Formats: sequence, structure tokens, C-alpha cells
Amino acid sequence: MKPKSSGLAPDTFIKQIENGQIPTVVCIVGEEPYYRDLARRTLLDAIFTDTPPDSRDITVFEEKTDMKKLDTLINTYPFFSGRTVILITDKELLNPKAEAEGKKAKSGGKGKAREVSLSKQEQFQKMLGDVPDFCTVILQTEKMDGRQKFTKFLQKETVFVDCSPVDSRYLPAWLARQAEQRGGRLDRGAVQRIQEYLATVDNPPLQLLATEVEKIAVYAGERKNWTAADVDMLFSSVPEIGVFALNNAITSKNTVLALQMLAEEQKKNTYLPLLAAKLVTHLRSILMVKEGERMGLSASQIAAESNKAPFLITMWQREGARFSEARLRNSIQALDTLVEEISLGGRQYDRMEEIIAVLCA
Repeated sequence: MKPKSSGLAPDTFIKQIENGQIPTVVCIVGEEPYYRDLARRTLLDAIFTDTPPDSRDITVFEEKTDMKKLDTLINTYPFFSGRTVILITDKELLNPKAEAEGKKAKSGGKGKAREVSLSKQEQFQKMLGDVPDFCTVILQTEKMDGRQKFTKFLQKETVFVDCSPVDSRYLPAWLARQAEQRGGRLDRGAVQRIQEYLATVDNPPLQLLATEVEKIAVYAGERKNWTAADVDMLFSSVPEIGVFALNNAITSKNTVLALQMLAEEQKKNTYLPLLAAKLVTHLRSILMVKEGERMGLSASQIAAESNKAPFLITMWQREGARFSEARLRNSIQALDTLVEEISLGGRQYDRMEEIIAVLCA
């Protein structure tokens, strides 16, 4: 059985699997590891219903795939298990353009490299077009070139699961589902606190967040309404939290606390250019809101144009009231210069202290 689909959302794919629709060819493609792992794990659990993970018979092709061996495996009935499962993560096979460029560099023959690559690609496509019902082939990769005929074939003729990163705007709905799956509920304050922590992150780290929500569920026990206090207590492993706390102290103009937190980051050997970049992102967000206000835009208009959650715009408005546009611009420029000079052997944490002191003055 081979349902045809193009760009299935992971949640939709999982529902199909739970309803007993086991496909013969599945392409799990995208840069979000949480969804890639979840889609693959759900499919394998459905195929090997009563077999523990360490006892499952899965053939994996990671590199330099032997096409004859693959063809034989796909078309040979498994007498003992009743189903053949093949996982292919071979980047050269799944991204033939990259393979062609690599061969071109080695051989120096553009036409020859292209010909070899397409030949292997056509063999693979032919195999995937006629996979027997007793076999499931899983293709998994971060990226595929949508312009390639091979990719278009997969999107049209196989179950193609799109595991793209989740935009931060859709994080509240995702968090709500995570809490619901664990029998609880994150209240509005808890969700907003998580968004504040990740305000400078375009694509939230879902795998890490899922782990932290699980911690809250265990910690809360029978209590099913989870608050911002729960988030503050248990989100200790999220890397952005230290940066968030520092940025929050700076934008609150609490100079002493900000310098103490900067000293803590120095003790942890935090990479200073990354720390500076996060602060620059935060300051630019505040500056964006102030510029919007100066132009007569409402908070809702700024939120719509920036694709940011309205409560973040409100937060940046509140923080921006403490700074002039000139001071924000000067601090951003100073931080950019700091990062440039670090690569040339310039000053580091002591210069960062000076910038923070001037910003908070």
C-alpha cells in the first residue's frame, strides 16, 4: 500500500499511522530533529508492534549505498519477520546534486560526474516506484533540493513528511499540545514566560522544550495547571535562559545585577560573540518597536509587520520606555564593533562590562 501525498505535516502523518496506514515508502525530510525522530519512531513502533527497539530487524544504508544489495533486499520476501524495513540516510543518494558536485571535483569531468549521478538516481527512483507490500523503505534527511526531478517524484508518489522547524509564532499551540499529552495545562503566564526566554530564537528547540515540559509534568504531580513559576524552576537546561536573564537585567537598567550575571557567564566560558549577538537581537527588537511608535504604528500593526507575538511587542514597548533611540543605536554599534575586534585579538568581557554600564546608566 502506498498512499500518495506531498508535504504531510508530521501530526497528520502520525494520525495516519495510528489508524493503521503503513506505507511502503516514507520520506522524512526537514531540519527539525524533534519531528524527524517522532515520525520515524511512530512508524517503526507501528510496524514492530510487540518488538522492543533493540530487537528490531532494520537494515540501514548510511553511505555508499550498494544499489544491487538494496534492490535485492527490497524484492526478497522476509520469511522470518514477515516485513522488511529499510532506513536510508545516505546523503549522496538522497541529494544527488551534492554527489555530482563531489564527483566533479574529484574527476574534473563535469559531464561524466553528472551522468554517473543521474544513473544511480534513476536506479533508485525505479526501485522506489515498485516497492512490494511486505517492505517499507524510510528515507530520512535534513534537506532535499525541491528543483530536482527525484524530489518531485518523491513528493508526488510517496508519503512525504515535511519536518520543517516550527515558527516561534506557532509555539503556544505546540506547547498546549505537549501539555495536553501529559495530562496538564500550561497557563497563559507559563506560555508567555517560555516565549520570553526564546524571544531571540526564530525556531524554538522543540526536542529540548519537550524534555522540559516533561519535567514540569513530573514535578507538578497531581497538580494539572502549570504556571510561570513552574517554568522558572525547571527550565534550567535551556541554553537561552542565562542570556534571557542577563538581557532582562540590562533592559530593566539593573546595572549591578547585569554585571553579576555577565560575570557568571564569564565563569561558564560562554562564547562572548554569541552572548553579544543575542543582546544585539534583543536591543534591535526594542529599537524596532520604538521606531514603529515614532511612525505612528499601533502595537498590533507592529506585531503584524514583524511576525511577532503581540505580548512580545508589549514587553519591548515597556523596556523601550527606559531608553532613547540614540542610546540603543550606539549600544548596538558598540556591540557589533566588540564582536569584530574579538576576532582580531581585541578586548572581551571587560569591554562588554563598559557597554552594559553605559547602556544602563
